Amino acid sequence: MSKGGTFVTFYQLAFRYLKRKKAKAILLFFVLLLVSSMILSTNMILRATEDSKAEIQEKTKSKIVLEITKEENRITQQEVEEILNLEEVSTVNCQNKGQAFPNNFYPVTTNDSTEENNQKIMLFSYDDLQNDSAFYEGRYRLVSGNYITKDKRGAVINSSLADSNGLELGDDIKIENTEGKIVSLKIVGLFLSGSERKQTEKMDSVDRIENQIFVDNESYSQLLGNTGYYKVSVYCKNPEQLPTLEKQLRSIFPEKVSFTSSDTLYRQMALPLDQITRVANLMLVLTLITGIVIVSLLLCMWMRTRQKEAAIFISIGKSKYSIFLQVFLESFLVFLVSIIGACGLGSLMAEFLQKALTHSETTELSLNVFLQGKDIGSLVVWGSFLVLIAVLVSLFPILKANPRDTLSRMEG
Repeated sequence: MSKGGTFVTFYQLAFRYLKRKKAKAILLFFVLLLVSSMILSTNMILRATEDSKAEIQEKTKSKIVLEITKEENRITQQEVEEILNLEEVSTVNCQNKGQAFPNNFYPVTTNDSTEENNQKIMLFSYDDLQNDSAFYEGRYRLVSGNYITKDKRGAVINSSLADSNGLELGDDIKIENTEGKIVSLKIVGLFLSGSERKQTEKMDSVDRIENQIFVDNESYSQLLGNTGYYKVSVYCKNPEQLPTLEKQLRSIFPEKVSFTSSDTLYRQMALPLDQITRVANLMLVLTLITGIVIVSLLLCMWMRTRQKEAAIFISIGKSKYSIFLQVFLESFLVFLVSIIGACGLGSLMAEFLQKALTHSETTELSLNVFLQGKDIGSLVVWGSFLVLIAVLVSLFPILKANPRDTLSRMEG
């Protein structure tokens, strides 16, 4: 109580107590510094694994491949638009294949047959040739030029086919359908397989690798008509939602297509991150429990010497809530100071933590452990929770007791 007869505010009492009990404040600071550093370190690890997981989700491109089971049940453009409207779908890669005739060049063949199949070429069309094709699987390789994309039309042909016809990048080739319609395409890329010489001499031209020509879907439709797609790769934004996406796709295609999920690479890369996350969460829980126990015991020992002080305050009309706020503020102020020290230690420990988590030469993890504002925010939340619980535990016996009994017992 002040000289004017009014109560001194709880925050004034808190500051005065810390100033008077410097030794206790310093001891509490070091305890909270250790706990805060542990909480901050685990938060940095958890945030780094979340960032890496998000990066992996983009790189691995988890997908569901839809392939028709019958030729007459091709996937229509309208169904593709319906797929694109699904929330979990990031993009699709529509694929088609069909046979055609070369118009201003000759197919590669070692067969003397005059049958139609020995005069044809095989067309494959993609929205994005680099994915979902023999190039993505590593069976074919682009030796010059570019892949076909939605923004880059043209044809990618075999290098042996180009050599046998004297063709180069930038030249135009003409392809003809059975009805005599001709489409002209610019050569934008050349590829090789490595298996060209392993083919038998009696193989028809339409089946030879040299006569496979990759084109864009728009050019394919101009030549062979918009008959739909035989295969569509549906890419998922979040690999964790792949089962949900498959369920939605099955409602669109109840019978006409087969489903193949492809998220093995994501699972393999995410597995060590999941293990790190589990360990970090366990460390966080243990740190919080240990911190609450230690800080509570420390405050309980100090509260024994403050029982009389609390009883007097309550007797003269000070509310128990005000006493709680004072004690909480005392501990919270020390905690705020410990955050500054923990941030300094966290910055120093970041590089060590990153090396420790990615030390194995066999791991493909790319964790970027460093201090961010959200890590400090998490520390403030968890640390405040820890201090609150510890203060409640230490004050409970005092606030529950009758102040008269406390004073009489201490005087006796």
